[in-house]
Amino acid sequence: MNEVKEQIGELLKQELGVHGRKILEEFLEDKKDGMIRKSLEELEDHVYKELKSEYGIERAEEVVDRIKKVRLLRQLEGLRERKESKVKYRSMYEVLKELGDVCLNLNQLEEAEEHFEEMLKVSEKAERKKMIIDSLKSQAELYLVLDELDKVEDNVKRMIELAKRSGEEVMEGEGIKLAGIVSWRRGDHREAVNYLKNSLEIFKDRGLKQRMASVYRELGDLYVGEDNYEKGLNFYKGAARNFGDSEMPYERVNMLLEIGMILSEEAKTDEAIEFLEMAEEECLENSFPDLMAWSSLNLGETYLEEGEIEKAEEKLNKAEELFEKVEDEHGKGGSLLKYGELLTEEGELPEGERALKEALDVFRRLGLSRSEAETRYRLAEVQRKRGAFDRAETNLEEALKICDSLDISEMKEEIEEKLADLTK
Repeated sequence: MNEVKEQIGELLKQELGVHGRKILEEFLEDKKDGMIRKSLEELEDHVYKELKSEYGIERAEEVVDRIKKVRLLRQLEGLRERKESKVKYRSMYEVLKELGDVCLNLNQLEEAEEHFEEMLKVSEKAERKKMIIDSLKSQAELYLVLDELDKVEDNVKRMIELAKRSGEEVMEGEGIKLAGIVSWRRGDHREAVNYLKNSLEIFKDRGLKQRMASVYRELGDLYVGEDNYEKGLNFYKGAARNFGDSEMPYERVNMLLEIGMILSEEAKTDEAIEFLEMAEEECLENSFPDLMAWSSLNLGETYLEEGEIEKAEEKLNKAEELFEKVEDEHGKGGSLLKYGELLTEEGELPEGERALKEALDVFRRLGLSRSEAETRYRLAEVQRKRGAFDRAETNLEEALKICDSLDISEMKEEIEEKLADLTK
């Protein structure tokens, strides 16, 4: 097991630097026999708890998934050496399912596809219909990520057929849900809604709130994608409620944030603040610093739009500090952009320009072109007010190029107007 210990130690060092090595050393202090097999899972729990409150759930899960992959590959290697039997196939199915999910989470899509293919093969060898249906579902979800809709459709048809024959109504509902997502991707809104509502009824009949929440979220995405915000918000609220009932606070807070942001964009400010404050409160209760940062950023933006400058400044400063702590560069750029706007509105032009330049550096480094265009547009306005007309013109021209390449017509028109005024 020394080889595994070294592999995991190097992994933690790469991911977290000296802090990663320290976490492993502290964990091993109580292990007299060193790294034993069961300790790998204990280590995963230990790392998750250590990182969750400091970096947030997404970062904690990413690091833990990398450790899990080491453990699962070792388990799979051992299972392959065993004699052929249905017990072996069952064990391989379980390991391959988890390994495929881990690779999918880590965006290692080719490896995920290989593991799910093998999962289906061992399920067929085991002659267990429930395992086969579940393997088809895992493959279909991967094909959705790869946007290979014909393959998704093939798997879904087989899923539904097998589920009906086996009396697996819940898995039939999962297949119907996937069929709805395929229809939506192909532009058939009505068929997508029918499929999703049919799957929702199956889950409702069985009181499966987590599955209900997932379908509510898909329906919300569908209607919001069609700009029907009223229906979309109703489904998102249903998702938030059912995620809460399922004791899935992270998913619930994500929904509360989504609802708050849409309400803010729809100028329903009081209701937006209500949902964003609810999200912030639940982040505090559950130690979600990553989502707390986004809650603070969105509250800051909403207060800024309402002209509540002190509240906006407080939330935006808090957001920047949290994004720095959880090492979220995208979020940090967003908070700097909004803080730069706030300072500019307050007439603090040098400080506003500094914040916007920092935001621009972040977005350029991350390759976030749309955010870069918006930041250049805001920066040009500050520079124009400060009399730096050449720099303002350069930023507007660069922003215009980005808008042309991304076909952002609304922002393009505003930039063209500003550029025309500047060059008169």
